Amino acid sequence: MAAKRGGAEVWFVLLGLLWLFGCNAGHPSSEQIKDVNHLFHDRAPLDWDVARLFKENESLPPEPTGELTLRAATELALSHNLALIASSENLSIAHAQLVQAGLIQNPTIGESSGLLFPISPHGGYPSVDGNISEVLNSIFTQSTRVNSAKVQELQANIDMATQAYLLAQQVDGKYQEMIELLRRKKLAQRTEDLYARAVKAAEARQRVGIIATPELNRARLDYQDARRMVMHLTTQYARASGEMNWLMGYSTMPAWHLPQTAVEDVGEVPKLPAVDSLEQIGGSYRLDLLRADFDRRVGQRGIELAKLGMIPQITVGAEVARDSQHNVVGGPWLVGITLPIFDPGFVALELAKAQARKAEKTYRALAGQVHQDIRTALANWRIAADDVTFYRQSLIPQQEENIRLMEMSFRLGNDDLDTLLNVYQSYVSQLQSYEDAIQAYHDSAVALQQAVGLTWDRIITAPAAALDAGPSIGPATTEPTTQPVINPESTP
Repeated sequence: MAAKRGGAEVWFVLLGLLWLFGCNAGHPSSEQIKDVNHLFHDRAPLDWDVARLFKENESLPPEPTGELTLRAATELALSHNLALIASSENLSIAHAQLVQAGLIQNPTIGESSGLLFPISPHGGYPSVDGNISEVLNSIFTQSTRVNSAKVQELQANIDMATQAYLLAQQVDGKYQEMIELLRRKKLAQRTEDLYARAVKAAEARQRVGIIATPELNRARLDYQDARRMVMHLTTQYARASGEMNWLMGYSTMPAWHLPQTAVEDVGEVPKLPAVDSLEQIGGSYRLDLLRADFDRRVGQRGIELAKLGMIPQITVGAEVARDSQHNVVGGPWLVGITLPIFDPGFVALELAKAQARKAEKTYRALAGQVHQDIRTALANWRIAADDVTFYRQSLIPQQEENIRLMEMSFRLGNDDLDTLLNVYQSYVSQLQSYEDAIQAYHDSAVALQQAVGLTWDRIITAPAAALDAGPSIGPATTEPTTQPVINPESTP
């Protein structure tokens, strides 16, 4: 038992030495991993673990096939995006810097020997003089350096969570862009069919001499322009899907497609918290504001280090000497003090104070900017929601009725082809404006999420927040982290 106890004590001593020598500065600590995961999960309800980014031997899973949901795309990007994987090493660097900050400066060992020529005939020996010294200032400043490094490690955690959150928002925006392109393609195909019918009717009447050739040519040009738009939107969708594939970590051509429900489901604009509540939420959840707060703490630690730096460098040590007659003597403790004549540390202190003031002013400016960002994003979201409501409930139904009446009048011979094409052109223009309003709505929703610092469903479920009455459009959507989807196909 004594032997086992002695072995355990040896292991404890070895572990202590490894900690002292800084050999634990490898991958991020478990506390770092938990902190980053908490920062992210508190803002986005997604299955993500930053520890997976450090599994170098983990192969990329097979590229998804079939229907790709927004949640699946986001989680793949958070696990395999190459830029995010590269940035994860900042956690290792911050942890290593924390360990390094706790280390004490290495001692200095010196030795000198003397041998005179010609050698003494009496068998003299060379003299030896050895000494060891240690600078005490690194011990004085150790706690302050460790505290500053801890704050910087927390900043690295915030930066990692911020990049992951922004990547999730980027995937959301790209997903919505693909949905918009598919809707625009459907609109272009509807327009193509519309002009195709007009061309057939015009060709039938032109054969009997009712319609002039210039009018028929105009209908044909409108039809060709609609076909060109379909091809352009097909190419744009292929480009956007390739960009989505790269966000998920794949460099191949996509083998997946969007689910039909993502394009056709009608979403609802929920009631959001009032602007005052949103500003309070943003002040608590904006990661850049949290990082700026830690910048202030780093500034204060810098002032403390600068004050400690004004202490003159103090070196202590001991000396042992042996002369040529084998006489060994031990000297007293050596004490060396650097005279701060040319650089007493006042400049460094003033520089640290200036950096701390800058961090404080930057925090105040950013705190005000958060309020302004939320107000601007909420106003843009309301404007876009009002535009969508107007197009859906008033303008588009009226245009549909105009098309129906004009086609009937054209068949009865009361109006010519040119008038019909003008009505078609106005209808198509309004549909395109409607699509622009939908895209502006989704863009404003992404901007609002970034301004508040929370995903959409976390915003609408914010606790103890007064709801702000907003326009309601269709039934609610249920997919997590998804913006409300508005479908132009649901128009009359």
